Amino acid sequence: MTNASLTAWLVSTGLDEQRASIYLASLARGEATASELANDLKMTRTTMYDNLRILEERGYARTVRHGKRKTFIALQPKDLARRIDEQRDRLKDLFPDFVALAAGSSPSSFVQTFAGQYASREVFEDILRHADGEYAYFSAPGETLRTVDRKYMEAWVKRRVTKKIKSRSLRVKAKVAPSIPLFTAEAPYLRQIRYLPAYVDLKCSMYLYGNRIGIISTSREGAAYIINSPDYAFSMKQLFEFLWGLGVRG
Repeated sequence: MTNASLTAWLVSTGLDEQRASIYLASLARGEATASELANDLKMTRTTMYDNLRILEERGYARTVRHGKRKTFIALQPKDLARRIDEQRDRLKDLFPDFVALAAGSSPSSFVQTFAGQYASREVFEDILRHADGEYAYFSAPGETLRTVDRKYMEAWVKRRVTKKIKSRSLRVKAKVAPSIPLFTAEAPYLRQIRYLPAYVDLKCSMYLYGNRIGIISTSREGAAYIINSPDYAFSMKQLFEFLWGLGVRG
């Protein structure tokens, strides 16, 4: 790969061409003073210092002091790759918030789809962000626990209680949760539970909060969905209230 290709890629990450060329010159030297880099690239030392400061602030280089002498070292390619991966992972974590912010400026509905090992966590984290004091859900608890790590779920329930978010749960009686107070006790965990008629079965869990519906499919499908729709959420809440009236206490 030529320096032109490397420069073009660095520009795509947010650097301008001058700073990209300084990064590459520093990388080629391994360790260099601002004066050495300025001579290599035919720049003034003042310009070089300004650019190196910005490269350091953005995480592309670091300063090393040897007494009064100060040198610069470019971030190694493997470390640069790791940094970009971390930014990508961080963006993935923040993506629902970006989407929600965009949705807040528009009445249009949207659907988010998640897949993989941690798909169900997206719904649970969204509940903590957007539930307004309470959320309601239809659930086959055994199925739910097979889609999410139990330790995560234990910690999540405690976080929900800390945020004082109440829950109302309609469960399939034939598929009750393990007899663990954290999942079955009501008052200590701001929870009310009722059971659907014995002939009702569920293959997914559905969560209603704010203008959103979160759906977690079975572990076999490994998928989760978040639907933002005031009309759909209102209709599903009406259905939940109807079934809540038919539900029985354990």
